[in-house]
Amino acid sequence: MADGSGADDRRLTADVVLFTKRGGVLAVLVVERGKEPFRGALALPGGFVEPGERAADAAVRELAEEAGIVLARDRLRRFGCYRERGRDPRGAVESVAFHAYVPGAPVPQGGGDAAGARWVALAEFLGTAVAFDHRRIVSDAVVSRFGFRVRMESLADAHFSDQ
Repeated sequence: MADGSGADDRRLTADVVLFTKRGGVLAVLVVERGKEPFRGALALPGGFVEPGERAADAAVRELAEEAGIVLARDRLRRFGCYRERGRDPRGAVESVAFHAYVPGAPVPQGGGDAAGARWVALAEFLGTAVAFDHRRIVSDAVVSRFGFRVRMESLADAHFSDQ
């Protein structure tokens, strides 16, 4: 039943912040968007939750479709929900965000609606124009996963263990 708030018009997505370490540097998995909005921009793997699907299952599905990385659902940790007006030019889209850490930097392969997928150093990602509010989501994931706020000037000196 509509209550006039527009809440029932909201669409749900799931986004994944997948970390690894490459050459001693913390990296995040990104995809290159293959379609609008933000075609060609870097983004997190993710997409719309299908009717009857759980957000965590959608996250696992999208990670496999867009980056070719298969990860068990229980490896993902939910850490945030993003629903601010204007975060997505397609309208009222709410994103449930998950993070995980995988050692060994599996080689991603772009697929689905992603034009490509690759690992990017965290500092590079945070200093690059990216799609949607994904820079904020990654910053929040760093706090949730590693317990510290991101300061660009300190990333070069940060050391991370394979967790």
